[in-house]
Amino acid sequence: MSGIGEAFRTKLLSYTAVSNIVGQRMYPDVLAFNCQLPAILFYCSYTEREHYLGGLTKYASARFTVECYGATRSACATLSNAIRNTGIDAFRGVVSGYTFCGVEYDSSDEYRYEAPTDGNIPVRYLCSFDLTIHYKEI
Repeated sequence: MSGIGEAFRTKLLSYTAVSNIVGQRMYPDVLAFNCQLPAILFYCSYTEREHYLGGLTKYASARFTVECYGATRSACATLSNAIRNTGIDAFRGVVSGYTFCGVEYDSSDEYRYEAPTDGNIPVRYLCSFDLTIHYKEI
């Protein structure tokens, strides 16, 4: 996971409303096998670095897809709303050496249903949305 991804995870789990729901179950790239629900999966779909005539600046933007998993659609909605209501989009500050300059919600909730592929994986519902984090690199 990228450094900004770890900083994002640290910041999101610092909000009690989120950590009360998922504990530490926020995973980069892939959910842990048979993880307890609800849980959060996140991954970076792109990073764009700012340039000027002299080359790269230390400013960048990373787009993260956040997927909220739950045993019911309602559980997904509760988790998604908890994340939105944290006010992370208004957060400005330093986390794990990265200066967060702003966070934007780039899409609204999209709900899906995952049918079990075998007898070991339960039915899962998920709600996903995208965030762009504008930050200054270390």
